[in-house]
Amino acid sequence: MKGDAHKSLLWSGVQQFVVFGIQFGVGVLLARLLNPYDFGVIAMQGVFFAISSAFIDCGLEGALIQKKECTKADTNSAFIYSISISVALYVLLFLAAPIIEDFYQTPNLGKVIRISALVLMINAVGIVPRSLLQRQLRFKELAVASTTIQFAAGLVAVLMAYHGYAYWALVGQTLLAAGLMAVAYYVYTRWWPSFQFSMESFRQLISFGLPMLFTALVHALYNNLYSLVIGKQYNARQLGLYNRAENYSCYVAYSLSDMSMRALYPILSRAQDDLVQLKVAALRILHASAFIVVPINVFLLVEAEDIICILLTDKWVEMTPLMQVMCVSTLAYVVSNLHFNLFKAIGRTQILFICEFIKKIFGILILLLTFQYGLLVMVWGLLIYAVLNILVSSYFVYRFVGITLWEQGKEVYVVALNALAPILVCFFVGYMVDQLYMRFTLSFVSYFIIYALMAWFEKDKTIDFLKGYFLKG
Repeated sequence: MKGDAHKSLLWSGVQQFVVFGIQFGVGVLLARLLNPYDFGVIAMQGVFFAISSAFIDCGLEGALIQKKECTKADTNSAFIYSISISVALYVLLFLAAPIIEDFYQTPNLGKVIRISALVLMINAVGIVPRSLLQRQLRFKELAVASTTIQFAAGLVAVLMAYHGYAYWALVGQTLLAAGLMAVAYYVYTRWWPSFQFSMESFRQLISFGLPMLFTALVHALYNNLYSLVIGKQYNARQLGLYNRAENYSCYVAYSLSDMSMRALYPILSRAQDDLVQLKVAALRILHASAFIVVPINVFLLVEAEDIICILLTDKWVEMTPLMQVMCVSTLAYVVSNLHFNLFKAIGRTQILFICEFIKKIFGILILLLTFQYGLLVMVWGLLIYAVLNILVSSYFVYRFVGITLWEQGKEVYVVALNALAPILVCFFVGYMVDQLYMRFTLSFVSYFIIYALMAWFEKDKTIDFLKGYFLKG
């Protein structure tokens, strides 16, 4: 199992960080070529697509991975369900597009939805073969495919933006990437559906997947609720600023956490009856994730304005305070995503749904109290929610896995202190140096050298952990 963990985490890491680099680079170029309004138009459809995607997946992908023995009847039944629901939901969105356009009072939004919604059917086609690749820990193939395809789709989007296609460049990028990835899944797995639906297999899958559906719906509604409210209460430009601030602040936290969980979830599922092993693995990955994510987000917080001016130009500088607060709140994702996958691994999806439902009630109450006071107050509300998120899910993790909040805190508090200490150097450089590029370069180098030296002197166990996974053959 250790060998599987090493290979899966290694190739998942390659995939996640190379794709992250490509997406980040493409995102920067698109932000320079486009404006906040363009990103806001695309963000307006997010809640409808997220809800649709939850129904299409219905927890079946996770069920196929988690199931100890996966049969042809299982894969065919999941495929037929996903395709059927995706077609029905596309038709529904096609008909509802003018209504959504009137709701947001944004011209051409209906046309954008009717074209963009094709991605739902494309993604549905790839659910089963993707789950098979993850089940077999074939992350090398996923890494090669996603890297190549994201680069090609990003290049097409940049060319479209350069030639004045505005938000259609973002639509084209999404559709092209989804279509090519679906083709790649089938090429690698050599799996083809036989269109034989088994009610018995579907019942077994849905018993695991239905609570996951409810959980995904809660996630989809809450995670896109801010975009829905901002798009309606304010305008597409304000939504675009919020969307990009959220995107850049969560890049590292989301990418690293998703990388780890995508690789480790199949392995944790195999050890679902050994809570001791689950606990050790969970605490180790929590520390390793914090070791990388916390200093990067702290540096982004301190240098947010300079980074925005250098990468995105002054037209985006208005989002600086939003991004700074979100750099703190998105750190909670590293913890909550770990908790989420632990519950999936041990098959306690009903408890997972209850946990998520409680957390989202708090989140909605915070939104109702903050939305009328402007974007910045809403973002501060997200920070309060992040704290409550960790507290609530940690209670359930303690009850069912045996990991206490204190044990989790011990894994991250030294990392947090080491990440905060070099801030003083950044402030000093900012005070002494006026030239933008020189100031940023000196701050960057000084911050991470000091952080690395502190970790080395303390003999942080993550250094050996990373060597073990990325340096051994």
